[in-house]
Amino acid sequence: MTAIPARAPAPTRPTAVGALPIPKATASVVPDGSAYGDAIWDVTPLSGRPTARWLTIDFSRAPEPVRESLRHFIYLVLTTDTPIGALERPVSTRARLTPTSVKALWEDLRPFLDWLDERGTQRISDLDEHDLRDYARTVQDAPVTQPTRGRRLFAVTRLWLHAPYLRPEARLIQPFWERDGVAEILGPNQWSPENKTPPIHPATMSALLVWCLRILEDAPAVTAQHAIGTAPTTAAPDDKALAWLDPATASNPRRSRQLLSAASLIVTAYLTGMRADEVLALRRGCCTPAAPGGFTIHGRTFKSAVVNGRAVAEGLEREHPWVAIKPVADAIATMEDLHDSSLIFPASLFRRTRQTPVNDTPPASNARGVAIEALIGWANTRATQLGRDHEAIPEDPDGTVSLRRLRRTLAWFIYRRPRGRVALGIQYGHLHAATTDGYGSRTSVGLRDLFPMEEALALSETLAQAATTLEAQPTVSGPAASRYRAAVAQYTARYAGVSLTARQAAEMARNPAMRIYDSPGQVLACCFDPAKALCRRGTPASQPTSTPDLTACDARCANIARTDAHIDTLRRDVDRLHDEIAAPTTPEPLRPRLSLRAERHQALIDAHQAGAHE
Repeated sequence: MTAIPARAPAPTRPTAVGALPIPKATASVVPDGSAYGDAIWDVTPLSGRPTARWLTIDFSRAPEPVRESLRHFIYLVLTTDTPIGALERPVSTRARLTPTSVKALWEDLRPFLDWLDERGTQRISDLDEHDLRDYARTVQDAPVTQPTRGRRLFAVTRLWLHAPYLRPEARLIQPFWERDGVAEILGPNQWSPENKTPPIHPATMSALLVWCLRILEDAPAVTAQHAIGTAPTTAAPDDKALAWLDPATASNPRRSRQLLSAASLIVTAYLTGMRADEVLALRRGCCTPAAPGGFTIHGRTFKSAVVNGRAVAEGLEREHPWVAIKPVADAIATMEDLHDSSLIFPASLFRRTRQTPVNDTPPASNARGVAIEALIGWANTRATQLGRDHEAIPEDPDGTVSLRRLRRTLAWFIYRRPRGRVALGIQYGHLHAATTDGYGSRTSVGLRDLFPMEEALALSETLAQAATTLEAQPTVSGPAASRYRAAVAQYTARYAGVSLTARQAAEMARNPAMRIYDSPGQVLACCFDPAKALCRRGTPASQPTSTPDLTACDARCANIARTDAHIDTLRRDVDRLHDEIAAPTTPEPLRPRLSLRAERHQALIDAHQAGAHE
């Protein structure tokens, strides 16, 4: 880490515009909640985010001499705009913070408060340039990540920005890092746009989705029996109406409602890519049909809810609705049939304890987690009961299933299985088309922050594997053989072995020469050029596409390349076809078709062995 030089003090003093009034101790900070003079403020009710929990500010953590100054500062952050115009360096910040961000700001200030306490500081205004350089060294040496160090420094910066509105004893001088740059303390920017949330393992996700869809198959029978407002009954639904739920579960209102709620939540969140806040904020009537055969879901967004630089705690209605496929619409309809709450996913349906009145409170993360784990446990038990042990949901190596991970997993699947199948009949092809091409742009699905990096990572993984394959088996055949080699060579020279930055990811995604898609199902690699792609014939020019349809490959396409690995697969397939032709049980009318397929495969093998290329 770069040493911080002890430069001569040259601070910028805050321009005093007069301290804003300090409320009386009994004045409400939160309506019908915390008062200004309370030792702990619970600001959770000020947040409109469904996932907001335990947003408390504990002022006992601030040293007693500066406690009231910090209390006034936090009050101003909650109620007034930060004068960000005083910043001299480009920085992404908001004039007004949400309660969630205020809580985070307080946590980032705590090391500063501990430092003040150790020094015995009596007034914030007593701190000079040398003092702030000492604190910067404390931040520099902290065993935390670079982004955390940056947040801790900017928390002090925000205190300085509010200085003109604080009382004289609370006014901080301009931190030197706002004049000289934070790189002096933090070093080069190590931020990466790559989403560090691990996707759920494909084996886990596919099996989980299958069981969720199976549970929802039985929803009509269960909702008819146990919907809110129906007469209480202990009788099980008609066994003929049930395909997967066992009678004991189906006859238990609390158990069956929890299973249906967890399954509906997983299907909705996963197959739309919504954030946790967004899916939990959905309200009755949000899902409507849309041509052709799809659905739109209207709701609120929170992460990007900003108006005139002010974060809107209650969120904003999305300008573009989410696009959805029928399983999502069925899941939402199931929830609407189960209860009469205005929320699609009320907390009461996720409890296994005695049923409480349905309300408009979304389930907390622990309740969601318990419900999902209960679903997985039930599914695995049911798989054993039905003699389907091979369909049990395997444990994910990266931890528990969460809404956050579901969203990342969707993006992962879309860019690694373009138009491929997932989970017994659910077509990602349909979903891929809807999310990437539908309604004008990718922004309509709310995955714009995940798509670019996920696409680049998928391309990088494909090209890295191709480089490894070509090193051991260098032969490439097919009309796009030279383009395939060129793409691999370019990747190896520019990106191999590096962690992609945002710029590199964008560069790779834009480079038409590097759009290589491996298609195990078609036994080929697609060097995608939209102008040559036979799979995209008929696509309007007004709807440009960036990915191939790997379920509609045409053997005549000029984008095809095959490696030795593809040819090895074709050889195995030829052997299998010959065995099937020779089998006495093979119907005679089928033999010519199998022979023709074997001949076509053999022709590709022969051409490859002869070194055919463009």
